[in-house]
Order: sequence, then structure tokens, then C-alpha cells
Amino acid sequence: MKKSLVAICYIALIITSGFAFELKESANSMSVTDLAILEVQENPSTGYLWHIFAEPTGVLRNFLEEHNTPSMMPGAPSVKGWIMTAAKEGKALITLRLFREWEGDKHSIDFRALTVNVAGEEKGQVDFNILMNEVSPGSTFTVTLEENASTGYSWQYQILGDGISEIDKKVLADESGKVGAPSKVTWTFQAADDGNSAIVFRYFRSWEGEKSAVDYKAYNVCVQ
Repeated sequence: MKKSLVAICYIALIITSGFAFELKESANSMSVTDLAILEVQENPSTGYLWHIFAEPTGVLRNFLEEHNTPSMMPGAPSVKGWIMTAAKEGKALITLRLFREWEGDKHSIDFRALTVNVAGEEKGQVDFNILMNEVSPGSTFTVTLEENASTGYSWQYQILGDGISEIDKKVLADESGKVGAPSKVTWTFQAADDGNSAIVFRYFRSWEGEKSAVDYKAYNVCVQ
């Protein structure tokens, strides 16, 4: 692996001043012929290891796992990375969960999420980024997405972690008067406990289930 740096996390610092802030999305892109690298720091001596999950199947492939240990000191953290390629154009969601193998992912203590838009065939190497939104306990923040209920598709979210919760949801209908015009949905969340969480959104028809999702959004939140 060419890089020995920890997975690049751009920090979007949210300063609370009585109103909610819009979260920044953790989004990436690559072409079908690109080689993509995702890296994150872990400490194997604790027993906790990062595990990668991707959906839907068939868009991203060849998750070659590599490790880089910059220090020979016992108990020093290392860098885990995955090298991957794309099988076809499309949109994908990657989630990372930190847990001990013998405890399973239901006992995960940390989370990351990012989306990947695969398009085109320009060959090269891409380093995926994980964007973190840093907030303080008690602060509120929003996610606003566009959806078209007339198509049957709607956004449904899942929170990975226990540090945040939804406190409000508003739907703003289109005022153009056009039939089938999209509306905007705003969710308001509040930070409670310290720690890292991820909010992942999937766009699908409820009767088809989340595995039929055609689009994804990912937001990482660090409460401290």
C-alpha cells in the first residue's frame, strides 16, 4: 500500500449557537477502471478490528485487505486498508464497524460510512475519504434530501451507534403546482452521548425492501 497515513477524515466542525446545522455528506467517486484505497486506523492488540460491508452486491469488488504498522512498539496502532475495484457503474454504500470477532457486529463500538458513485472509465488510483462532522453534546443538526413520493421511492435512514437520535421531521412540498414534482424532507437530529455514529440513508420503495435501494447517502457524526 502506497500510503501509510490514517484514513483521511475531513472534520466539519459544527459550533452550536441555538440552531441546527446541515450535516456534510461523506461522498466519494471513482471510475469503473480505477483502483480505490480506503484506510483507517485500528489497534489489533485490543481485539477490536474494523470490518467492511458494501451494498449493493455487484458494484464494488475485490476487497483486498492490507495492514501497515508504522511503529514496532507493542500495542501501537496500525493502519488497515482495503484495495478495491468496481465491477460496473452505479452507486454503492460502504459501512465500517469496529468490533471483536467473538462478540459480533451487534457489539460494535465505532462506525464509519461513505458512499461511492461509480461512473466513467478513466483509469487511475483513488483514495477514498471519510468525512466526519464534529458536534458537541446537546447540539442539533439536520439532513435535507429530495424525494419524489409519486414514484413510490422514499428515503429511509438507519443510525449506526447510540450517540444521536431524531427529534423532528418536516416535508416541504413543491410549490410549482406540477404533477409529480419532488418534495424536500428535512430530518433534525440531536447529539446525546460522546462517541462516533453514522447515519445512512437508502432510497427505495417500501414494498421492495432496502436491498432494492437505488441511491445512498452517508453522514458521520463525532460527538465530543
